[in-house]
Amino acid sequence: MFTITVLSFCFLAAISCKIKKVKAPIITSLTWYFHLAMCVFSVICVLLLVSGYGFKGGYTERVFFTLYAGSGIILYGLTPKEVSGKWVYLCTFYGFPFALLFGLLLPPLRTLTVITGLGLLSDGDLKRYPIDDDYAIQTKTVDIIYRYPTYSLVEDKYWLFEKISPDVVKTAGQLTTLKAQKAGEDSVKLSLNLVNEPGEVSKLDTVIALQLRR
Repeated sequence: MFTITVLSFCFLAAISCKIKKVKAPIITSLTWYFHLAMCVFSVICVLLLVSGYGFKGGYTERVFFTLYAGSGIILYGLTPKEVSGKWVYLCTFYGFPFALLFGLLLPPLRTLTVITGLGLLSDGDLKRYPIDDDYAIQTKTVDIIYRYPTYSLVEDKYWLFEKISPDVVKTAGQLTTLKAQKAGEDSVKLSLNLVNEPGEVSKLDTVIALQLRR
């Protein structure tokens, strides 16, 4: 709910600024500095994600992306309407909700729009199960997009960063409990209790070799 809450607040603030024709040069300048800083962090996040890394914390990247988009929406409300590259750039942030609404109105684009909107706006249900001080198993579920949780191995790296290895466990079923226990210096045993259908419970035991993930 963090993403939707922040972006909704920013959208309403932008509308209010446009209606009242707010002129606040100092606030606008400070918001631009903040927006550019979030842009830099967002680019770093993308580069890290492409490389299989990320900032520490399950939602850190989403916070940077949300603040980047939210500050862009507010800047649209604070910027006078003029035909310029800057104004067109800010229009992309403010116009995103209208693009989603337009997509929902067109039946051929409706499914794609719902998936895109959920992927960008939904924080999902993310949980982490610690293995030791350096490793953890992460499960993530996003309604509609992922029917079942995805499992990733998270490794503590370089003070501020962590390495994320996706799809370390591939199984179908809703997770009820997960236990992680070191089986040796370089391996961990996972015990998963799953629910496939109402009343149908299954258990999966598997071992992950940590040394292969370094």
